[in-house]
Amino acid sequence: MKKHLLNLVIYLSSIFLATSVQAANPNHVKQLLATNNCPNCDLSKIDLRGGNFQGADLSNANLSGAMLEGANLKNANLQEAQLQNTVLRSANLELANFKNAKMRGVMMRNAKLRGANFRGARMRDAKLRGTDLRDANLMNTVLKDAVLREADLTNANLGAADLSGAKLNDADLESTKLESANLTNADFSAAYLGDATLKDANLSSANFKGTNLVTASLVGAKLLQTNMSNANLQAANLNQADLSGANFTNADLSKTLMNMVNLTGANLTGAKLISAYIYNANLSWANLSNSDLTSANLEGANLKNANLQNANLTLAVLRWANLAQANMFGAILNDADLRDTNLNDARMIPDLFDHY
Repeated sequence: MKKHLLNLVIYLSSIFLATSVQAANPNHVKQLLATNNCPNCDLSKIDLRGGNFQGADLSNANLSGAMLEGANLKNANLQEAQLQNTVLRSANLELANFKNAKMRGVMMRNAKLRGANFRGARMRDAKLRGTDLRDANLMNTVLKDAVLREADLTNANLGAADLSGAKLNDADLESTKLESANLTNADFSAAYLGDATLKDANLSSANFKGTNLVTASLVGAKLLQTNMSNANLQAANLNQADLSGANFTNADLSKTLMNMVNLTGANLTGAKLISAYIYNANLSWANLSNSDLTSANLEGANLKNANLQNANLTLAVLRWANLAQANMFGAILNDADLRDTNLNDARMIPDLFDHY
């Protein structure tokens, strides 16, 4: 029986080695096939497609350029392994440990990665389209310029991760944690981020066009020059966020919390801000033309030089707000609270207050 098993191992090893572009260490290959464990091994550019290595110990192993498409590596230990340009398309990697692994250019399209640990892994230019990353740990992971289109990142932890330039179009990030993450220049267009946490994250110059951010938390986040046009931010928390120069054209910001936000020079043309709380916010030079601010609370807000042309401010609270030099032509102020409001040099039609 033992002799038969040994012959089988040798036979399989010869097949794997024959299909390799560059032969890995043959003794290491035999060790992996015989024991399902090969820490610190050289398995680079080996062809192990469809292999069953569930629970294997491949920590510190070199699997760069290896072919592992469709392989079963569930619960495998790949901590600090080298997986540069490794092919893992459609592989089962659920609960696998990739902590601190080097994975630049890894190809994992449609792979099963639920609950996997990628903490500290370097995954620049990784191809992760359509992957299942639910509940995965991606804290401090480098995913710069990675492709995560249509990926499922529900409840994943991407705290302090680097996703700059990453593509996350149509991805599902419900309840995903992105606290302190670097999302500069990333593309989240049409993605879903309901209940996601983006506290202190940097979203500057990112694209969130048409993105759903309902009840998401962006407290203290940076959104300089961010594209939020047509985004849904209903009931989101943007307190103390820096939104200067951001584009919120036709976005829905109804019932959002925007306490002390910086919206200097932001474009809110046609935006819905119904019942939004914008207390002590800086909206100087902001464009709010044709926006709906019905019942919004703008108490103490700075709207100096803002464009409020044709804006609807019905029942809005503007007490102690600064509207000096603001453009209010055609603005609707039915039952608005303008007590102690600064309207010095504000541009408005003479009968503006006939409705007040």
